Amino acid sequence: MTPQQEYLFDLQGYVVLENVVEPSWLDAANRELDKIETMDPAQYPAPLCLGTPKTESELYINNILEAGPAFVPFMDIPAVLGVIERVTGAGYRLNHTYVIYRWGKGYTHLHMGGTPLKANTQYRCENGQMFSPLTKAVFPLTESGPEDGCFAVIPGSHKSNFPRPWGAHPDDNPPLIPLHARPGDAIIFTEATTHGSTVNISGRPRRTIYYCYSINWMPDWANQGAFFTDGIQRLLNDQQMELVAQYDGSGHKRIEV
Repeated sequence: MTPQQEYLFDLQGYVVLENVVEPSWLDAANRELDKIETMDPAQYPAPLCLGTPKTESELYINNILEAGPAFVPFMDIPAVLGVIERVTGAGYRLNHTYVIYRWGKGYTHLHMGGTPLKANTQYRCENGQMFSPLTKAVFPLTESGPEDGCFAVIPGSHKSNFPRPWGAHPDDNPPLIPLHARPGDAIIFTEATTHGSTVNISGRPRRTIYYCYSINWMPDWANQGAFFTDGIQRLLNDQQMELVAQYDGSGHKRIEV
């Protein structure tokens, strides 16, 4: 992580890495997602499951890493992991993964922020050491600008000391800015940052995958249906398996996936 990236992440709550995803990875992931998009959710291969009910404007699917080999290369991109290691402030793991499709008038409501303080999704920086216990990498798989419902944040909100005085709709939040990252780029942000999306008014589909990294003793996000199964071993090498392993607070491996 460069000094410029450190400064921007601490200042804004996010950083954009350009051209860190190979075009062939994007093509392979999009081919698989073309198939999944048209499937009946009841027919999803386990452990894929809906994160929220499917609607005319949104499709949210958990555990996308286990959909097949096409999604493995996104999990350990060196430039991404370099940022994750620096901002986590401790050992880290890949905690959960998902994909969001957006059509029509769809949008993600705004959520999170520095206040109120939440143990798993806070942000702190003391003596030059950042601490973000949950940090996410956003990978756009299609071109998506502000009119397409792209990812959006309120910069600096990860350090806010007062509750956000507006509602959850993106149009109600004047400081919100869209992040027009392109396929091949990665947006890395601390979950403490207020984030969501703009409203998709173009009618073009937005398709984005999220790889979410936590301190290595944080359990899988299973309360929302996100977790890793024993079947993941068929997809990952030993080094990648280590990236999904969970540890206890003493640094001992607690869960062997």
